[in-house]
Amino acid sequence: MSSTRTLILDAESVIENQPLAEDFGLEDENLLQGVEVTVVFPCLNEELAVGQCVKETLDVLRLAGLNGSVLVIDNGSTDQSVSRAVNGGAQVIVQREPGYGAALRSGFEAAQTEFVIMADADGTYELEAIPRLLLPLVQGHADLVLGQRLNDATTATMPWLHRYVGTPAITYLVKRATKNRLTISDSQSGFRAFRREEILKLNLSSTGMEFASEMLIRSAWADLRIQEIDTKYAERIGESKLSTFSDGLRHLRQILLLSPQTAASIPGILATAFACMLWVIAAYSGHGVGQVGSLSWTSDCVAGILSILGPLVFCTGVVLRYRAESIGLSSSHLKTPLRTLISRFFFVGLALVSISIVGFVTLLIGVHFHPESLSQADTLSITSFLRSACIVGIMLVAAPLISPFLTTAPRSRLPIAEEEQLEMTLDFEGNLIPLI
Repeated sequence: MSSTRTLILDAESVIENQPLAEDFGLEDENLLQGVEVTVVFPCLNEELAVGQCVKETLDVLRLAGLNGSVLVIDNGSTDQSVSRAVNGGAQVIVQREPGYGAALRSGFEAAQTEFVIMADADGTYELEAIPRLLLPLVQGHADLVLGQRLNDATTATMPWLHRYVGTPAITYLVKRATKNRLTISDSQSGFRAFRREEILKLNLSSTGMEFASEMLIRSAWADLRIQEIDTKYAERIGESKLSTFSDGLRHLRQILLLSPQTAASIPGILATAFACMLWVIAAYSGHGVGQVGSLSWTSDCVAGILSILGPLVFCTGVVLRYRAESIGLSSSHLKTPLRTLISRFFFVGLALVSISIVGFVTLLIGVHFHPESLSQADTLSITSFLRSACIVGIMLVAAPLISPFLTTAPRSRLPIAEEEQLEMTLDFEGNLIPLI
């Protein structure tokens, strides 16, 4: 007769009592005694680290006196991640919709505790800092606490491009998108503690790595209290799933949708205003008119480029704002119906084309019959303006062609996540192993 016992996946069935150890440097540990918390790990092929992360987390929770559990959200692993997570003492939930954000959203919904902590299952985050992240929440001083990594990051733990370019740039844009309500330095930290109900109210919709930025921007919009605490950052165990450029573009797209004025509307207005200023300079410049490289020639050329880019970038901002409002990615409600927006673009474009045609005809008549009425500098500047107006007008007249792209909404709901029913056995030494 076999001496093994068959068990169904259950985190509590594999947790053994551990003695208390040293404290965590907290001013008032008593506040954490008995507090219920769930730690969520998104996981995709992390067999080298997930078991270790789960065990370390459970040890930290017990030593701090927390009533905690660990959820591992498997996102399509093809290795031994699930069995090692179970062996470590975690409950495993499967979310088949791919993506970092999809996994975390499933974890937040599955958690039943007031407080939730999210971290990566790759060994990079200082899991011993969990009590320090949780304390401001329990004290009532914060709704969301971030583990700031940059002060401890090295070239071995974080690529130079991420440390000095990517993360600071995205953090700046996130701050701008919230009108500088945030005072953080590491917007891309995936080590966060928060009040579950407050985050669920935000209706987060991202499925990829851009989830980190959306979570912060929406939290700032909702006036949640956000703090940042310094934590250590270790070298990753296993192969990284990050894609520097594609994930960066996803973050940029998300920020543009959430706050189009940050990188579209305002720059478009500034570019157009600068173009008008250059036309005035070119018109009043009497030296080297029409000569390549002269002030007049340079001003007209630059103004011609900016006068096309500026309005188009501004209109892009308007489109993004409409898109954000229509699919619920904006803090404001939809004000302009799609039909009205497209009609405005069309008629503004028609007006610009008409003005440019009338302007060209008037200019030709004036040059032929009254050549002394305009200087050469004035003629060149007016010609540049009319040419730009005609090009922008033609593009806006074609606005109805882009309307189908504004009506397709992204998937806002995830497939239902399922608990992984993995049968396990106990070997002679009391360790869990998969049942074959």
